[in-house]
Amino acid sequence: MLGVPPMKKRKMSADDGRTGTLSFVHAADLHLDSPFAGISGIDQELGERLAKATFQAYEAVIELCMDEEVDFLLIAGDVYDSADKSLYAQVRFIEGLRKLETAGIQVFICHGNHDPLDGWSARLKWPGNVHIMRGDRAEVVEFKKEGETAAFVVGMSYPTRHIMKNLVKNFPGKEENWPFTIGLLHCSVGSNPEHDPYAPCTLQDLRDLGYDYWALGHIHTPSIVCKEAPVVIYPGNPQGRHPGETGTRGCFFVEVSSEGAISTRFVETDSVRWHIREISIEGLEKEGALVESLQNQLEDIRENSGGRSAICRLVLNGRGPLHRTLREEGFLEDLLHLLREDEIRGRQFVWVERIEDETLFPVERELLLKREDFVGDLVKIVEGLKTDGKALDEFQEALSTLLNSRHGRKLIDRVDEEEMNALIQRAENILLDALLTEEDHGN
Repeated sequence: MLGVPPMKKRKMSADDGRTGTLSFVHAADLHLDSPFAGISGIDQELGERLAKATFQAYEAVIELCMDEEVDFLLIAGDVYDSADKSLYAQVRFIEGLRKLETAGIQVFICHGNHDPLDGWSARLKWPGNVHIMRGDRAEVVEFKKEGETAAFVVGMSYPTRHIMKNLVKNFPGKEENWPFTIGLLHCSVGSNPEHDPYAPCTLQDLRDLGYDYWALGHIHTPSIVCKEAPVVIYPGNPQGRHPGETGTRGCFFVEVSSEGAISTRFVETDSVRWHIREISIEGLEKEGALVESLQNQLEDIRENSGGRSAICRLVLNGRGPLHRTLREEGFLEDLLHLLREDEIRGRQFVWVERIEDETLFPVERELLLKREDFVGDLVKIVEGLKTDGKALDEFQEALSTLLNSRHGRKLIDRVDEEEMNALIQRAENILLDALLTEEDHGN
């Protein structure tokens, strides 16, 4: 296969003279060359800076491996953002691997749904320290240290993108004479509504094989699925790429003692961090107070980002007199321009991606429930949908024709109960806002 290092080598050894415990870095979901959706179109300079973020995170992973002098690096799938990865991304990836080769650090890689083996690859020379897991079956690769077998890495790549079967069933169970054994796979353990269920399996499936550590990829939020027997970890992606990937991003540094005890440490690698901040307008009487409140939020983000740049989405909520001002044409755009001014020039920028207005007209909902008019009926209907499960089921049934239609499925993701309740509340807010505003104008 073009661009893929040969899979004949089945033994990989650390440099002679390296002593101490077994250590490795577990990373996944690099998504090199991944775009930051919607940002580059707003500001070209910001777009260019963000385009480097996934590569900077990858470089941080490489530097961690060298600083800690680990024995090997595990990459659990989705090195690239698409099967047709760019030549630039492939060259940059290999450059990082060559640094590890010079440092005597091995690399084990399995491919996932974004970078399956059947995708296009440039004909590039791969360094000899890299082993890519094959896609037709699980592969057991021996790692030797000081001339002795120190670990087995058992892994499998996606031959094609859409793998909906349980690949763990292809993995051999750990045999009695095996050393410390690591499973390397891009998969879905249990259910996670935020990710498609590629190569789905259960935690029990992993336990049944008797391995010591499972190095997984696919879920972008860092998480320790199981702390012992076996340790099962999703390191998440090294760099968040959109508002759904807020918080710290990085990889795991893992050490194994001579007795087999495992210690793990999460290491941050992101250069740009995403934030979502909710700000209530309750108690804010004037526009100046709102601006000051928002600026304080941005400074708090700047001070607590560890020197990183940040992209944030500001969500305004609550009831108050500023609601009318926020609805005035052009006000939010002016506010956004004010908050963005001069940010790009700074080395550590805090860029406001957008401002969402979810504020409400200052009314007492309890009083509206008591009204005997159209407004009261509307609030009572919404209250019924919130408290009566049967009424909510009937409402969702009425919407199913729209949601399940061919065009509906293209535009609307699956709506769970929490999202449905949020949509119902938002619909009530919009209707009350229009009705009560009209009522005020009529007085």
